[in-house]
Amino acid sequence: MNARPAGRASAIAALGLGLAVALAGCGIAAPSELPPASPSAVPQASLSGSIELTRGLVEAALKASDFGLIRPQVPFCPPEGPALIDVPRAVFQVVLGQDPNGRFLVIYEFPDQAAARAAGLAQARWLASGPGAIQFPLDERHVLRQLGTTLVTFSWSPANAPDPRTGEIAAALEAVGQGIPVQR
Repeated sequence: MNARPAGRASAIAALGLGLAVALAGCGIAAPSELPPASPSAVPQASLSGSIELTRGLVEAALKASDFGLIRPQVPFCPPEGPALIDVPRAVFQVVLGQDPNGRFLVIYEFPDQAAARAAGLAQARWLASGPGAIQFPLDERHVLRQLGTTLVTFSWSPANAPDPRTGEIAAALEAVGQGIPVQR
């Protein structure tokens, strides 16, 4: 007859321990600040030669379609697969008349052309996979362009674009580098 209360006491103790561990992970014993991002994953304050060259070509292609390209005033971290997480990058915004927040465009830099191509193909696979696809609306369109050692990424949703000209950004980017298709 004493076995039942002891079993109940053990279950209550185990539940209490589990609750204490869960609460500790939620804030009581959790660090008050997140660890700093990997230095290479932080947008570059000054642009490397490769990124600057690609930015110039992207900007020229966008200007031909009456779009501007600026450094963003707000932080932006794009949904990205494992191949891009720790890669040096520069983030830009394409200026649109009816979209005050603009559309973000990211240029990643790799050590060589083969690494850029491999990462672009890996990103295309990730965007088409379950983990990548759930990051975006169902009608999201992705632009991946490789130019030398850099990779340009831009994504947009026709149904969610505040400016009807957003799709023209993707068309303008077709003039830059070599495309990497994303099959969804």
